[in-house]
Amino acid sequence: MERRKALLLVFTGYCEFEVSVAISMLRGTHDLHTVSIDKNPCKSEAGLTTIPDYTIDEIDTREYDVIMIPGGDLKSIAEATKLFELVRSISENGKVVGAICSGVFVAAKAGILEDVPYTVTLSKQQREFLGSFPEETFHYSPTVKYQNILTAQGHAFVEFGIELNKMLTNVNESTVEFYLGKGNQMMEKGVGSSN
Repeated sequence: MERRKALLLVFTGYCEFEVSVAISMLRGTHDLHTVSIDKNPCKSEAGLTTIPDYTIDEIDTREYDVIMIPGGDLKSIAEATKLFELVRSISENGKVVGAICSGVFVAAKAGILEDVPYTVTLSKQQREFLGSFPEETFHYSPTVKYQNILTAQGHAFVEFGIELNKMLTNVNESTVEFYLGKGNQMMEKGVGSSN
């Protein structure tokens, strides 16, 4: 049986910790592919170098269940029209769009936040300056889910990962507890203990 597919947007300055829980949880159900505006290596915010699997032009949006959009330094993608078209196409096909922190800007530029409740880690002044965010539907909340769109504050990366995975697959409570730092059922049942 062919595994399902997930896309992760990478760009110079992307914030990898914001998607760490999301991609870790997805590894059991999806093959992860990275996508960027070109094939150049992308150095993340913390200095991790990622070579994109695909460019935007190589993606068939029908093949993917989700695109994850991390925040970070968005200068390299701020005018990436083809990226915004890709995100809009994924959303219009009913697939999940998960954007966190300043990465929500990409969803806004894609035009998928019209009349949609959302959150973003940008101040009111920043949102107004960028001119892409409908102020009347902004909510300061860790995560905001509306139909197939999930947005999150940067500090809520664990909740973002959990909610994104719940939108795509069944997530058991022990997995949620593990990622929330509430325990590890495998260890608590005595597996691996020296007793």
